Amino acid sequence: MALLVMAFWLALNGRIAFDTLILGAAITLIMLLLGHSTGLWTLDREKHIYLLLPSGILYFFVLIKEIFVANLQVVKIIFNRRESPCIRHYTTKLKTKVARAVLANSITLTPGTVTVQLVDNVLTVHCLTHEMADGLTYSSLEKRLLRMEEKYGG
Repeated sequence: MALLVMAFWLALNGRIAFDTLILGAAITLIMLLLGHSTGLWTLDREKHIYLLLPSGILYFFVLIKEIFVANLQVVKIIFNRRESPCIRHYTTKLKTKVARAVLANSITLTPGTVTVQLVDNVLTVHCLTHEMADGLTYSSLEKRLLRMEEKYGG
């Protein structure tokens, strides 16, 4: 977290100078102390974040691929004029609230689908076609999030 906060500080500042580094280090230290005193930051969480980072980056690229493929499907649907919208209730196997929220937002980012509601582990999703609704069952995004949960003790 300290490295991310410091990198963010330097990116916002736009220059690397002695005074910038000192002020950034002081702000980072204050944030870490406040986080530690409130229980929001621990060394275990720090380690967990850095362990999840490679998988998170890979998930991001898979999401971009899914968005691109869905864009092509939506264009095809629009030109063929064969949309048949439906609402599907989908029960996810994800255990953590964060993973469920990431999945719900990923579904919404993918063209042709919108997550309308997330209650416990049930997502209500509006889909442009029944084929898109069926695609929820075999979601590569959910499988990747499940692997991340298993691998890093979600």
